[in-house]
Amino acid sequence: MTNINVLTPVQIEHLSSLRYINAIDEHMRIVAGVKVLDNAGQYDNSVLLVLDIFIDDNHIDTMSFNLHNYAYEEIVALAQGIRNNDYILRAVDTALAGDNE
Repeated sequence: MTNINVLTPVQIEHLSSLRYINAIDEHMRIVAGVKVLDNAGQYDNSVLLVLDIFIDDNHIDTMSFNLHNYAYEEIVALAQGIRNNDYILRAVDTALAGDNE
């Protein structure tokens, strides 16, 4: 079975070089990067969205989200649009509040 979301070597190289600065409010910035894991097989995209969270230019935390089998375009859009992703923003708020289970 072939996965339609298999990343090409060029896409992997591009994703690995991306860094997007997402201004959440006047104090918080989230720098989104993408890490393609070495164990990604031919039909298995193992990709992490890595978020570095800054408040007033101080690094507060790092979080990651598994983007297993996301398409290249979806990965780029997600990294660029953290501010518009309610799921990720709730997870960041929860982690910063210390309410992670």
